[in-house]
Amino acid sequence: MADSIYFAAEEGAWLVAAFVLFSVVLLWQSYRHYPVSGWPRWLAMLLKLSVLLLLALCLMEPMWSGTSPKKGANDFVVLADNSKRYAVENKRGVKVGLGLESLLKVEEGGGDAEFLRQVASNFRLRTYQLDRVLKRVGDFEHLNFSSTEGKLISALDGLQDRFEGRALAGMLVFSDGNVADGELLQAFEKRWGGAPVFPVIIKGGEALRDLSLRSVAVKQSTFEDAPVTLTAGVSAQGLEGEQVKVVVTDGEGKVVATELRRIGAKGQEQIRLQVPTSKAGISFYSVELSLVAGNKDKTAHKEATLGNNVRLVAVDRKRGPYRILYVSGRPNWDYKFMRRAVIRDAEIDLVGLVRAARREPKFEWRGRTGETSNPLFRGFNSDVPEESRRYDQPVLVRLNTRDEDELREGFPKTDEALMGEYRAIILDDVEADFFTQEQMNLVERFVSNRGGALLMLGGAESFREGAYAKTPIGQMLPVYLDRLDVGEEGKALMDARFSLTREGWLEPWMRLRKQQEQEDARLAFMPAFHAANRVSAIKPGASLLAVLSDDEERRYSALVTQRYGLGRTAAYLLADVWRWGMKDPDLREDMEKSWRQLLRWLVVDTPDLIEFSQRQKSVKEGGGVDFSVQVRDKAFRGDTEVAVKIEVSHGQQGGEKVAELFAEVDLEQEGRFAANFYPREQGAYRAKLRVNGKQGESLGEREVAWVRNSNADELSRLSPDRAVLERLAAATGGRVLELGEVMAFVKDELPLMQTPVTETWSRPLWHAPWFFMAALLLLMGEWALRRWKGVI
Repeated sequence: MADSIYFAAEEGAWLVAAFVLFSVVLLWQSYRHYPVSGWPRWLAMLLKLSVLLLLALCLMEPMWSGTSPKKGANDFVVLADNSKRYAVENKRGVKVGLGLESLLKVEEGGGDAEFLRQVASNFRLRTYQLDRVLKRVGDFEHLNFSSTEGKLISALDGLQDRFEGRALAGMLVFSDGNVADGELLQAFEKRWGGAPVFPVIIKGGEALRDLSLRSVAVKQSTFEDAPVTLTAGVSAQGLEGEQVKVVVTDGEGKVVATELRRIGAKGQEQIRLQVPTSKAGISFYSVELSLVAGNKDKTAHKEATLGNNVRLVAVDRKRGPYRILYVSGRPNWDYKFMRRAVIRDAEIDLVGLVRAARREPKFEWRGRTGETSNPLFRGFNSDVPEESRRYDQPVLVRLNTRDEDELREGFPKTDEALMGEYRAIILDDVEADFFTQEQMNLVERFVSNRGGALLMLGGAESFREGAYAKTPIGQMLPVYLDRLDVGEEGKALMDARFSLTREGWLEPWMRLRKQQEQEDARLAFMPAFHAANRVSAIKPGASLLAVLSDDEERRYSALVTQRYGLGRTAAYLLADVWRWGMKDPDLREDMEKSWRQLLRWLVVDTPDLIEFSQRQKSVKEGGGVDFSVQVRDKAFRGDTEVAVKIEVSHGQQGGEKVAELFAEVDLEQEGRFAANFYPREQGAYRAKLRVNGKQGESLGEREVAWVRNSNADELSRLSPDRAVLERLAAATGGRVLELGEVMAFVKDELPLMQTPVTETWSRPLWHAPWFFMAALLLLMGEWALRRWKGVI
């Protein structure tokens, strides 16, 4: 409400009007014969009339009225950020937050700071300190600039809720604008309906010289020899053009990667480092940024802080072994090389089911008198079914099975026997009639519903030649099994060369060398192939990764993949891959590496019976860590009749146990459990999952890890972010203040601002000294004018 003037004795207005009229007539008669003519005469008359008019207004008792905040009836919040950024010192040893500390510090004798006393003289003062959480404080005695993760936007939202329905006049917020919850700012601008916020910008950080490791992104692959790629986001302030070094050390302190880079003019760099293949399971790495001083004076390159130069990262290379079921219609060399390739791969467990002899369509006695078993098994125990096969049964050899019962009845016939045991299936030179209709349906469910993988290798009884057309397995394959065009049937494949397509080059598991030139040379040195299954075309959505080219420049599909349901399928149409390993030992190494990478690709994204993952929630989601657990039974159905316990420990080796959680069932998805954890300390964390069945038996254990780099995050940017503070002020109706303007604002502006609870005041104008001073000045002006013209 604006100030106003009114008259307390309006009933005397007619007397004032009569007095003014009489005064005008009297002055006119007096100044008619004024010895001076022109404007001086009229000015003198006007000055005299003004004096008489002021005196006449006193008869109506003029009053000056307005509103002001009612003392002690309105709340006013003073909020100070306690961030570590303000403890950073410049090259003269002065802290960034020294001005704030001086303004808010408790005076000797225990009294509040002067500006706080000034606020408290008109308002109910409410003081808060922003640490990791918002704290109500009586004073700022413990403001020590030691906090991280200060969520200013969330704090303002919380204060608005806390003072809802109360007379809150405004908030004075001391901050540099570098907030941990900036993602909430846009929503804050839209919904704010509280008191005005007056941010006070804390400067000083913009003049510092500093390097900052703002982020480290981790990219990893499950394929052999593929290093872990770390991308370090580096920023420089006042050190543009200088050379920096990024060093990566493992958990034992051993340096595993180093990279030098000169900072560009923009002060931002993305530095990529490749860490050699780490061990399976969880590993932690420390990434450290430092300045290379060179021959210059090192003191000239001193950084403001080293707290933002180190970050921890967690790398989780999933543990196996991942079991793959290999089914072959006959013993062959491809299986020999494949098995030899994975013997030294602890992550792949290749289980074989190889048919050594076909079943006879009609039994004929051929053995000794009274003998009905296959002569191949003569001399073995007759009470063991597998060692006493009849002529009307195929002879199947089991290799690398877990126990004597696994695959005893041949290819699995139930969901439990297939889905719960294996992640992928390889079919090699085995015809469709080898499987029953139900077994083929089971394989289809294994891929589409379980998310498993199916790979078919080339051979005389694979693909179209194995009569897979119009079968559930054939429908899953990424190639069409229709008849070939007229003239293509029976055409021999001679001296065909293997090469990668454009899509193949983009798949890391298809490449065996780090550089393209080296990969080109490797492909050129591969032997020619002479046997492959020919197909009419690949299916829509399938990816052609490799082709064969013969001497007539005709191209044939060699390796095709596609997604199918939740899983994936692949067709490796070459039937004589073994030739690759027969040329020389180096090529054999390449072939074995290729097999390992192909098999890892099959299982890399295949779901497990028990899956455990963690996700660090954003500030917008409330922070903390979400744990998600998926438990399935052997038939790969969600299982809720289990006990799920999570133990959280702090430290790279998981030495300090900080929490024990029992996950709750997620009603939205069968077999899913969820739990939450809110870490406080920075550093490395591990979470170990234990799943027990109804009888208390252990069903499995899993482990995940993550890191919190609170110090590095807090100090990642030292210069103030004025734009954030401007947006806060604009959204709430306040304005940004400089630190030096606070006292003037509190003394001069704050008592006059509009508040929820106000009081009305009024003062008689004719008692005001300036009123009589104005009358005196008018009289003196009229006298001076007459004196100037010599009338007196």
